[in-house]
Amino acid sequence: MESDVRAMVRLLGEVAALDTGHEERKRVLMDGVCELLGADYWVWGLMTKFVSGEPPVYTAMATGGFEADQFPKLLVAYEHPDLGHLTGPLADEMAEKGAQITRRREDFDPDNIFPQSGASPLFLSANVDVPLLILRPIQNGCASGIGIYRKFASPRFTPREAQIAHIILSEVHWLHEQGWPWSPAKQLPSLPLRCRLVLNLLLEGLSRKQIANQMEISVHTVSDYAKQLYDYFQVNSQPELIAKFRTGDGGHSRAAESAKS
Repeated sequence: MESDVRAMVRLLGEVAALDTGHEERKRVLMDGVCELLGADYWVWGLMTKFVSGEPPVYTAMATGGFEADQFPKLLVAYEHPDLGHLTGPLADEMAEKGAQITRRREDFDPDNIFPQSGASPLFLSANVDVPLLILRPIQNGCASGIGIYRKFASPRFTPREAQIAHIILSEVHWLHEQGWPWSPAKQLPSLPLRCRLVLNLLLEGLSRKQIANQMEISVHTVSDYAKQLYDYFQVNSQPELIAKFRTGDGGHSRAAESAKS
């Protein structure tokens, strides 16, 4: 429809005109996409391991629309092993095609297995339904992964809405390729699952007490994980850890990427 085309062109034009960094451009773009689709939340992350049968290994780099403890609960849900089986066909398809794919829940869960999975109650707790997923293979064997969500039990995304998201996010290849913390993120697959979960929660700025509440473990245990992560990534504090992932070891990576663009 002409109205869809005009809305997509307008949004891409607004993003292109922004004089900001990659993270802010991603936020403006995804907020606009969610408005077009009538979606509630979104996540854009760097996937450093995405293989069939295993939960994805990722770093959530930018999010939008979530309230209070919603996103931490979603992170816990995504670490459930059942997610690896549900998203396995997507991993295989992206590897085979070597190109961006956009898939609705019906596409990767045609038999409606999700409601009976162990992950379903966790998504319900976060008030987040299974998303519209956009996956794009990028450099270093990684993938740019985007999840667009509605509240739990909301109407599912339509083929038209999936096409709108696919077209818009196909035309911002520079946002998929640049602005990532390549060096620290590539180390993630060697971390134990719970360490990765604590890492993502620390990167979201949560305190150790908040993380303990979300993971239902003691603050002392969270502190042990945090110490392991600080040693592993050679930092001394949570702000330094966040800076390492958000600006790439002091901003050198971002400066180099800006010079290329």
